[in-house]
Amino acid sequence: MGDHSTWFNYLLPNFEGIVARFREMIGVSFLNHTPVEIQYVLGYVFIALLVLFFGIVTRRKIVDTKKALIPAQKFSLSTFVEMVIEGTLGTMESVMDRKTAIYFLPLVGTCALIILFSNLIGLVPGFLPPTSNLSTTAAMATVIFITTHVYGVKEHGFFKYFAHWMGPIRKWYTLPLMLLMLLIEIISHFARPLSLSIRLMGNMFADHAVVGTFTALIPFVVPVPMLLMGVLVCIVQTLVFCVLSTVYIGGAVAHEEH
Repeated sequence: MGDHSTWFNYLLPNFEGIVARFREMIGVSFLNHTPVEIQYVLGYVFIALLVLFFGIVTRRKIVDTKKALIPAQKFSLSTFVEMVIEGTLGTMESVMDRKTAIYFLPLVGTCALIILFSNLIGLVPGFLPPTSNLSTTAAMATVIFITTHVYGVKEHGFFKYFAHWMGPIRKWYTLPLMLLMLLIEIISHFARPLSLSIRLMGNMFADHAVVGTFTALIPFVVPVPMLLMGVLVCIVQTLVFCVLSTVYIGGAVAHEEH
């Protein structure tokens, strides 16, 4: 199971046996060909169920439009979710028009909630942040990558969309330059999910390691500044992932201005 113990060791009976059967059933990781860490899988499933629960609670409030228009008198779970979603929508509107932002809000907003809570749970002793694992972040970055190009082709058409990768001047005498631009664009686009996944994974792994080290050495008072900085890192990394995802999708579906 490795040298890191989490609450799942105590919450689930025969945890080691479950891990052994899980690894035998799933096999090795697609990315690094090592046994899949079930702790990250369980953590991600837990976060997904938590976000689903938050969504159900929030939806119950907004079903009645009259009550939804009245501001809450005190901070609540639904208020927090609304703050995250409104902040995400506002950020998206700074990159793309409102109609497009609302259309892609379910995707980017879900990413915001999943990543934020996945990051924050790593600050709780005994839990591993699912986003500190490359398989988790790569899966989310791959979804953004596929969405970007699927909707880019849907919006512009296959040939027109990829023709943009060859630069603004597309004549027979600029063929060498067009091929060079195409190569650069291909490398650039494939580097995007790589940078999204590695950036998020690296920052959360480092944040969890720093907070865990200080907590293990001196568990009282001293780790508090590190925890506060960890919260800031969790928020910033969520914002960076969502902003870049919005920029990539917005650039793919945007039309040229003449």
